[in-house]
Amino acid sequence: MLIDKLDFKLVNIECMPTSTKFNAIIELEVDIGDLLPYLATVIRGCTYIHGTGELNYMDRGHIIAIRSKQITVTALVDEAEARQLCQELKNMINQVDQQRGSITPTLRKQARLDPLTVYRELPQTNCGECGEVTCMAFAARVVSRELRANGCKFLLDNEYSSQRERLWQKLKQAEYEVN
Repeated sequence: MLIDKLDFKLVNIECMPTSTKFNAIIELEVDIGDLLPYLATVIRGCTYIHGTGELNYMDRGHIIAIRSKQITVTALVDEAEARQLCQELKNMINQVDQQRGSITPTLRKQARLDPLTVYRELPQTNCGECGEVTCMAFAARVVSRELRANGCKFLLDNEYSSQRERLWQKLKQAEYEVN
């Protein structure tokens, strides 16, 4: 097992002093720099350029940055959520390390999608049936992987089939789950 445990420190988000969310800084006891290209193959929608020493991705509204000796996670609600994410990260890193012989490393990966791209393909009704006040807010949560695009019920109507197909294609290209 490459990583036995992950210890973290929760810090306030300095640029947002009134925020109720925290960031976690996880210092690693072992250097995982040589594992980053393998992680880039496994992590959907990540950005990684070999030689930069950093892999970034979004998961459930968190920006996660993995470096050789440190991992940072943004927008955590509390210590319990931080512990859960640490456990998931530890399991993923150890699993990739164990299976690296059967994984083809990725040296460059940039699967980017922005909220405006998603918004342009939505019906733009601002109906709120998805739980968000606006379609732009919904698009932002789709991009941050907090919601799936099929949460927009209008988008599933035949009237919007061409927009839906274009959006599904863009999501697939950026390694998002569509269904």
